[in-house]
Amino acid sequence: MGGEAAQLTPARIDFSGVDPAAPGTGRWAEVRAEVMGALTTHGWFDAHYPQLTPELRASLFDAAVRPLFALPVHAKRRNHYGPEKPFHGYLGGLPGLDSYESLAIADGLKPESVRAFADLVLPRGANDDGFCEIVNGAAKRIADLEGMVRRMILEGLGVAEHHEAQGEPFWHLFRMSEYRAPNSDEKVTGYIAHQDTNWLSIVCQNEVNGNEMRTRDGEWVLVKPSPTSLIVNVGNALRAWTNDRLHAPFHRIMVSGHATRYTCMLFSVPNFMIQIPDELVDESHPPRFKTHDNDDFIRFCVSEEGARHEDKLKAFCGL
Repeated sequence: MGGEAAQLTPARIDFSGVDPAAPGTGRWAEVRAEVMGALTTHGWFDAHYPQLTPELRASLFDAAVRPLFALPVHAKRRNHYGPEKPFHGYLGGLPGLDSYESLAIADGLKPESVRAFADLVLPRGANDDGFCEIVNGAAKRIADLEGMVRRMILEGLGVAEHHEAQGEPFWHLFRMSEYRAPNSDEKVTGYIAHQDTNWLSIVCQNEVNGNEMRTRDGEWVLVKPSPTSLIVNVGNALRAWTNDRLHAPFHRIMVSGHATRYTCMLFSVPNFMIQIPDELVDESHPPRFKTHDNDDFIRFCVSEEGARHEDKLKAFCGL
């Protein structure tokens, strides 16, 4: 259980009319400046993103996500990628997290990956075509936002030339989570405080709040996105690659009341060595982290040694 969190009016950045296929045009530079200000200061922001329409968002949760968690546990446990891939598949029955279950699609932007997930988990005869169509459509829209933010960050740091080189080595995990209502006004932990291990995380939630961010001065604040917004936050892989120029915030899920919380999250994951670019190292910014493999870092995070450290990135590869 946790204490009361303050409510926060977040940095809300309007992506209306910003075209992922035409970087640099229209409001691109204006939005990029807002993105950089938010991510260097807070490590996250609220993106007003009407491109993910209310209709698609509603069908995502009502027709695709909710029915998944009504499946028997043995079906959900088939969502498994092996012991070498922690966090890639089904999560449930975790100590102290009685309300939490989650399923994930590795390479979730590929229609064939979504289809393979549906064939594996959904019962025979289910409307898996409808499931695949909804998830493919939503994941594509969310990925457009992730790609724009990723490009804006490199431009804002003056290292835009790295964008094309990084394009192919990224893959994406599409994770769907349920935090069952405790049927109590007292808050319980839906998921423990942590920093994400990946590059960027994009969070789409239903109407039930619960996402709390920790500020740099240690205060927990409740995030209250609008019905047309997504939350974007920095993970430790991007924090390391930018030589600590971007902040990777700690966050947690705290739930209360009688309504179940659902989220869909898109995680961009680097499939390359995390090495600080020479352009981001100078006298004022000496290197903060050793070159490392992000998969090795993830395995460290779930190890007994990693569990002893709050700032796992510094413990693993800090200089």
